[in-house]
Amino acid sequence: MEKSWAWAILAACCGHVGLAGEALAAPFDFVALGDTAYNVPGDYPAYEALIRTINASKPAFSVHVGDIFGVAPCTEALYKTHVDYFDRFSRPLIYTPGDNEWVDCHFSEPALRDATRGTFDTAAFVAGKGADIGVERLRGLRRTFFPTARSLGAETIPLTRQGDGAAFPDVVENARWTHGGVLFSTFHVPGTHNGLSTTSELASAEMIGRNRANLAWLEDAFATAKSQKLPAIVLFLHADIFEMVHAEPPQFGTSISSHVLKGGSQGPFYWFALRLVQLAEAYDGQILLVHGDGHRFIIDRPMTIFRGEKEPPLRPNITRLQVYGAPEIRAVRVTVDTDTPWVFSFSPLYNRQ
Repeated sequence: MEKSWAWAILAACCGHVGLAGEALAAPFDFVALGDTAYNVPGDYPAYEALIRTINASKPAFSVHVGDIFGVAPCTEALYKTHVDYFDRFSRPLIYTPGDNEWVDCHFSEPALRDATRGTFDTAAFVAGKGADIGVERLRGLRRTFFPTARSLGAETIPLTRQGDGAAFPDVVENARWTHGGVLFSTFHVPGTHNGLSTTSELASAEMIGRNRANLAWLEDAFATAKSQKLPAIVLFLHADIFEMVHAEPPQFGTSISSHVLKGGSQGPFYWFALRLVQLAEAYDGQILLVHGDGHRFIIDRPMTIFRGEKEPPLRPNITRLQVYGAPEIRAVRVTVDTDTPWVFSFSPLYNRQ
C-alpha cells in the first residue's frame, strides 16, 4: 500500500546500530529496478520512459535485480536487445540475473510448453530436459552480460567479481563495489526454486555449486565491510525468498524470519537466509536486502524477530526492499545517508511517457 511519499519515515523503523567514530560520506542516491518489459512490445515504451526518468534523476548507479523480460525464447538476440537497453542508462548499471533469463527458458520451448498445456507447472520445471535447457542458456547469459569486470551502462565502474578468483571461476555475475562508504554486492539467487531440479544431474550440480559460491560471497562481503568499518551493506538478488502470508507472523522465538521462508528449512533458499541472519547478528551496521520476483513494492523487516515489549527485537538492522514489477514498470530511488541512524530512505520513480 503506497501512502503519499512517506516511505522515508518507514525506513526509520530500522533502529540504529551504526559504527562510531567513522568519517561520514555525503548522501547519495542509487536506483533499483527489476521484472521489466514482460509484455512486449507494449512494455518497451514504458521501459524506455523509465530509463529516461532514471537518467534525469542522476543516481550514482542503478541495479537491475533480474527478469529483464517475461517468459520468452532465451535467444542471443534477445539478450543483446537488453544489453542495448542497459547501455541507455547514462550512469553505471549493475545487473544480477533472474529466472526468466535462464531457469524458465524451457517454458517458451513449444514441445515442453505443449506437454504441460501451457501452464507454469513445477512438474515442468523439474523435468530433466527443461532444467538442462536452462543451464545451457546460463552459459550464453554469462558471455553476453558479464564479459569484463566492469558494470554496464554508458558510464561504467570497475567491479570486484567472484568469478575472477580461483574458487568459483564460473560465477562472474557475483560482483561487489563500494560507494560513499557503503558496500554493495550482488548474488545470483533467481526465483523458481533457485534453479533447483530433482531430476537433472546437470542442473543439480549447477545449483549446488552456485549456492556454495553465494554463501562464500556473502561471508566475504560481511568480512570486507567489517574490516573496513563500513556502516552499511546493500545486498542484491532476484528471488523473493519469502512466502506471502495473511496470518499474523510469530512474535516470539528464534526462527530465521518472522515471515515464512519459501521451502522452509528444506528449501532452496534456506542456507542463504540462514547465513545472512547469522552474519547480520555479528555486524553493527545497517543491511538492506533488495530483490524483485514478487512484482510488488514492499519495504519491511521480514527477518526481524519481535520478542514482546521488554526485550529488544532480534536482527533489527535488516531492511528488505522488493522493487516494482510488470505490469508496473517503475523503479525505486534509494537515498543513502550514513549520517542518519536508519541510513536508507526510499522514493518511487514512475515512467513518464
